[in-house]
Amino acid sequence: TIPDRSKPRLYHVSYYQWTPFILLGMGLFFLLPRVLWQAFARQGGVNIQRLVKTIKDQVETNKGVEQAQKTIKLYLDTQRATRGSTCCGIRCQNFYTTYTLTYFIIKLLYILNALCQFFLLNTFLSFHFTSYGPEALNKLFSGEDFFESPRFPRVTMCDFMIRHLGSNQHWYAIQCNLPINIYNDKIFLGIWVWLIVLVILNLLSIIPWILFLKQGQRSAAIRNYLRMSKQPTADEKESLLSSTKVSFLHQGDKTEEFINYLRIDGFLILHIIARNTDDIVAGQIVDHLYKNFEPERRSARSDV
Repeated sequence: TIPDRSKPRLYHVSYYQWTPFILLGMGLFFLLPRVLWQAFARQGGVNIQRLVKTIKDQVETNKGVEQAQKTIKLYLDTQRATRGSTCCGIRCQNFYTTYTLTYFIIKLLYILNALCQFFLLNTFLSFHFTSYGPEALNKLFSGEDFFESPRFPRVTMCDFMIRHLGSNQHWYAIQCNLPINIYNDKIFLGIWVWLIVLVILNLLSIIPWILFLKQGQRSAAIRNYLRMSKQPTADEKESLLSSTKVSFLHQGDKTEEFINYLRIDGFLILHIIARNTDDIVAGQIVDHLYKNFEPERRSARSDV
C-alpha cells in the first residue's frame, strides 16, 4: 500500500537523546560494588583502606605501620575470643571468613554488573547490542565502510510539511545528517569491547585468589613474611638451635597455631595491605603479630 503522506513517518530512536544519561548510569553502577565494599570495611572491624592510607602518609615515622599492627591484632584477638559463642543464632567462628566471603561477593558483583549492563543495553538501544560488536569489528577488519553503521546512521530521511494558503499542505522528504551518530557509533563499540574485557579479566582474577587462599599457599606466604622480618620460623629454628625434641615440637606448633590464628580473613587483610604498599610492610605487621601471639594451650597451662 502507498503510505499516507499526510501522516509523518515516525521512527522511535530511544538512545539518541539519552546517550549521556546512559553513560552516567553505567558509571554509577560500576561504582556500586566499590561503595558496598567500603561500607562493609568501615563496619567490619578493620578499615583496610584507611590503614593503607595511614601507612602511606606516615612512612618516615612508621606510625602508620604501628597503627595497622594494633588494629589487626585487636581484630584477630576479638575474633579468637568470641570463637565458639553465638551471635544472633550464628556461631561466631564463622565470622573468620566474613571479609573473604564479602570480598569474593564484591568480585562477583563486578562480573554481574558488567553482564547485566551488557544485556540491559539491548533494551535501552532498541536493538541487539550483543551482536553489535562482532558486526562492527567485522566491518573494521574486512575493510568495509566502518562509519556507515545501520545501528547509528549518519544520514537519514526527514519529513517536514509546508503549509500554503488555504488547506494546502505539502510534505517534503530530504536527507538529514546526524553527525552525533559518528560519536555514538564509536562510543558504544568501545563500551561493547570494554564490557567483554571486564568480564574476562574479572573471571580470570578470581582463579588466582582462590588458589592463593589455600592452606598451603597461606602457610608458605606467612613463613616468607617471617623470614623477611628476620623472625625465624619453627622450621628454621630446628637447624639453628640444638634444642630438645619437645622444644622443637612446641615451636612448630606455635607457627602452625599462628597461621590458624590469622585465618583466611587475617591473611586476606595482610595480602591486600601488601599489594597496596609492599611486602616489607606486611612482614613488619606479621612479625609484630607473631611476637605477641600466645598459643591457646600455653594459656590453658598457665591457668592450671
